[in-house]
Amino acid sequence: MPDSPPARATPIAVLLGGGIESTALVRRFLATGETVVPVHVHCGLIWDDTEVLFARRFLAANAGDRLLPLREIRLPLTDFLGRHWAVTGAGVPPAGAVAADLEIPLRNLTLLGFALHRLDDLSPVVMALGTTADNGYRDGSRAYFDRCEEVLTLEAGRPVRIATPLITLNKTQVIQQSDIETLRLSFSCVNPHQNQHCGQCIKCARRRTSFLAAGVGDPTVYARV
Repeated sequence: MPDSPPARATPIAVLLGGGIESTALVRRFLATGETVVPVHVHCGLIWDDTEVLFARRFLAANAGDRLLPLREIRLPLTDFLGRHWAVTGAGVPPAGAVAADLEIPLRNLTLLGFALHRLDDLSPVVMALGTTADNGYRDGSRAYFDRCEEVLTLEAGRPVRIATPLITLNKTQVIQQSDIETLRLSFSCVNPHQNQHCGQCIKCARRRTSFLAAGVGDPTVYARV
């Protein structure tokens, strides 16, 4: 069996939300010999506590020398978001809701900007997100991330690169390219129930549909069918 490729001198920081895409991204980097720094930003949203539980389980299952400890950032956005459903829990978009209902203002810019300041020991900084071709939001395009690189490089005073290796794939393709254990340990829900997928929100519906389209058995435990 051939040796793994040598890791780059500087680790890659992966913004780990615990979803199918970000967990797949960690696994992909580890498989190619990279050293990974997982970063989780807890914004006080109604799913964050469950999300970080799943992220920690996933990291424990993939422990190794090239997977560095999780860097956690607490950034409560309850005041900023006001009455947004993501902090109140009222009016959570159900299955069948439109994608626009999921939008959170300044989401990716917030995650990248605050993650950057927990990566002072890295130079250059490479931050990776699991953004896919399904992302139709203004802050999900490669053009957006290119501009973020420019701004964050000025902010940090050292090179900052934002990697989006999955941006040409959709969720179904990511599932097809992932192992079942990684998929089982991933989390995609905006209204968890007793630290499990609720089974009824828009994200759970998309998760189910994507597994079906991928032809892969869904290993997810849903609180409600």
